[in-house]
Parts: sequence; C-alpha cells; structure tokens
Amino acid sequence: MNSVYILYIAVFVVLLVSIVLILFRRKPKRKKNIQAEYISGLHALIEGDNETALSRLRNVVRRDTDYIDAYIIIGNIFREKAMFENAIKVHRDLLVRPNLGLEHQRSILRNLVLDYKMNNQPKWALSTCDKILEIDKKNQWTKDIKLEIYEDMGDWQGAFDILKKNNTMDKAPKNARLAAYKVEQGLQLVALKQEHDARIRFREAIKLSDTCFAAYVKIIQSYIRENREKDALKELKKLLQTLPDYADIAVKEFEKLLYDMGEFGEIENFYKQIIHSHPQVTVAYLALAEIYKKQGELVKASEYARKVLQYEPKNFKVLLFLVQIENKLRRYESSAELAAQVAEIFSEKKYSFMCRECHQEFDHYFWRCDACSAWNSAERV
Repeated sequence: MNSVYILYIAVFVVLLVSIVLILFRRKPKRKKNIQAEYISGLHALIEGDNETALSRLRNVVRRDTDYIDAYIIIGNIFREKAMFENAIKVHRDLLVRPNLGLEHQRSILRNLVLDYKMNNQPKWALSTCDKILEIDKKNQWTKDIKLEIYEDMGDWQGAFDILKKNNTMDKAPKNARLAAYKVEQGLQLVALKQEHDARIRFREAIKLSDTCFAAYVKIIQSYIRENREKDALKELKKLLQTLPDYADIAVKEFEKLLYDMGEFGEIENFYKQIIHSHPQVTVAYLALAEIYKKQGELVKASEYARKVLQYEPKNFKVLLFLVQIENKLRRYESSAELAAQVAEIFSEKKYSFMCRECHQEFDHYFWRCDACSAWNSAERV
C-alpha cells in the first residue's frame, strides 16, 4: 500500500515538473514572438507604412497589455492620421495605470500635449504642460511648446510671461521677440479702438528693443488714425534718427502724411534733412524729384532722380520716371537708353525682404514670417 502511495506521489511530481517546464519553455517563445511583432511594427513605421505599423502594434497590445511604448506609438499614429480624439483616448487612458515610470509619464504627457494642441484644445494642452512641469520643472521642451500654444491662441501676455522667464535665450533676440509680443498686444487694442492703450504697448516694445521697427510704424499709424499729424510726424522723425537703414521704407509708408502736412516747401526741407543725415535713403531723392516735377522744374527733377541710380542702378520706378522727364526735356537719346534698361529688367522678379530662417522672400517688411512663423527674421535683400 505504501509503495503504491509513493508511486502515485512520484507520478504527480513528474507531471507537475513537466507542466512547469512546458510553461517556462512556452513563455519566452511567446514573448519572443511579441517582440518580433513589435519590432516589425517599428520597421513599418520607419518606412512610412502607418497602416501596417498600426495593425502590428495592435496585435502586440492585444497579446501583452504591458507594452506601454506600443500604446504610445498607436496614439501617435492616430494623431498623424488626424484622428485626434482616438489619440487622446489612447494616451489619456495610459495615465490611469499604476506604477508608471517617470520616463513613461513624461512621454505620455508630452504626446497628450501634442494631441490636444492639434485638436485645437489649447487649454487642455496647457494644463497637461503644467503636469509635466510638476514632475520635471526644468523641462525645456514643455516651456517651448507652452510658448507656441500661447502664440497660437493670440494670448500675447501669456507668451510674454513665459519667454521673460526663459534663461536659455540670448538677451538681444529675446528682447526683440518680447517687443514683438507687445506690438501684437497693441494691435489687439487697436482692433478694440483703444488707441491710447495701444500706443503704450508699442512704446513698451521700443523700450524692450529700440530697433523694433514695427512699433514705431504702429505708433505713427495710430496718430494718423486720430488725425494727429504733427505727433505722427514727430514720431516719424524719431524713427528716421533711430533706424536710418529703414528710413526709405518709413518715408514711403508715410508719404501721404508728409503731403497732408501742408506746403511743398515744408516737405522739401524735410526730405533735404533726411538726405543730409542719411544720404543712402533713396526714396527721399525720388520724393524731391516728384515735387520738382509738379513744380515744373524738370531739370532738378531729373538730377534728383539720377542720384537714386547711383545707389540703385536698376530701380524700375526711377527709370520709368526718368524716361518721362527726359522725353519732356526732349532728350530723346537719353530717354531711349533709359527705356532699354527698363525693358531689360521688366521681367525680373524683385523682393525687398527675406526670412533668415526659411529664406522665403517677400516684397514687404514683416516682424513675423508668414511662411515659418519665425520672429524678427526679416533681412533686407
């Protein structure tokens, strides 16, 4: 009886050991298969085949729900496919899991920020940014994306407050961008017809960066809207003294203001002052040439227009102007030579400014690039 009992026990032990061995052998194989599927999904993702990647990664999480990275990538694929609600659900549901590591928390929250941002839910994106900063106060990516979100919202004070605390940016470009935010705040006040408060913002911009051309221009335009031409002219003179390199743009922008101020003599003296202090401001020569043309002093008009060509030999407008003047003066040979130059450059495409970040070219000054949204990136061409 004892021998039979011992035999049963021995058989039971052998069976138990066999089951355990089988289980231990199968588990690594199963795990290996899942890893292979996961790696295959990643390869598909790298090759740009999102559909295959999504299918394989879904297989991975069905077989092993502990593959957090696979869930994160699935959510990212949904975001790329503009299925923002799906992406949000996948990433948000991961956060309820217990015992998430710090790196996984950061990664999930970071992707959730992008989900909300792309889904036009800026407030949720900002609150998620704050959660990242709670666990990682120095996370620069989060601070940068918060800045982007505030810019997208048009919340320029929020953007200003964040950038002001940024110690990783050099002082000059930082102040220039802070000044741009002040200009944007001023424009919002202009839209609300609060001109006085708007000018305060524009002046704050100049205090931050005295080279903020846009702020000077907006102050002048504000005074013009209120029919305060003398104040506008005072600000224009200040602009010309501070930013002589942009004097030609400023004078061209406010040419009507100068004519509205009164007598031709006053305007003539103003342009001559500009030429005396900033001889490279060609628009002042052309303005004087126009005045002399209206007064019938065609020889003087021709002389001043030709001074422009010393700086800008292919100035299309000036060449056309001179063709007309030379014809009226019956200098037909000179007129024909000028007309030939006009024909030569007629088809050429002209730009005034280029973005130093994306190299897109524009025919107007800008403080934020329309193509890549870079701030203060305008360079004269």
